[in-house]
Amino acid sequence: LDEELIKIKIRSQGSLSFEKVDFNFVDLFCGAGGLSVGLEQAGMNCILGTDINTYAMQSFKEYHKDAETFCGPICSLTDDVLKEKIGGKRVDLVCGGPPCQGFSTIGRGNKDDQRNSLFEGFVRIVRVLNPVYILFENVSGLLAAKNEKSLHSILASFKALGYRIKVKVLESQHYGVP
Repeated sequence: LDEELIKIKIRSQGSLSFEKVDFNFVDLFCGAGGLSVGLEQAGMNCILGTDINTYAMQSFKEYHKDAETFCGPICSLTDDVLKEKIGGKRVDLVCGGPPCQGFSTIGRGNKDDQRNSLFEGFVRIVRVLNPVYILFENVSGLLAAKNEKSLHSILASFKALGYRIKVKVLESQHYGVP
């Protein structure tokens, strides 16, 4: 993100705090909202969270009281309902992590898992909202040879919308997460 967008203050303890900025995001496949919590701690505003899991959405609502929610399959979130939920607000970022079970190197990791195509809903919403940034989170198994076709489809879909894509594996242990 642009340095002017988020002003970082370093506290005497060495931890970071962020000033609230006018930066709105939508979190797809949000689960209980962990990614949204981190982005809000960085000063951003969650305006919508979506997930199919009713219990996860109940938790999401507890932590994101100002955000709109949609609970259901992403294919059921129509463009009209999406625009209504956004309420005319500018969307700077669409983020999320579609289901990873089919891409995973742990468990079955079935390359033909029907959930592997849910990224198409993510792409559709990006097309409708036209954010400046996208953040697509998934497991490192997506980079495995068995998932090459899926990875290519995901990257090609976002590139077709005009996005420059950077793929990077991040390990939580390098960011203070045990």
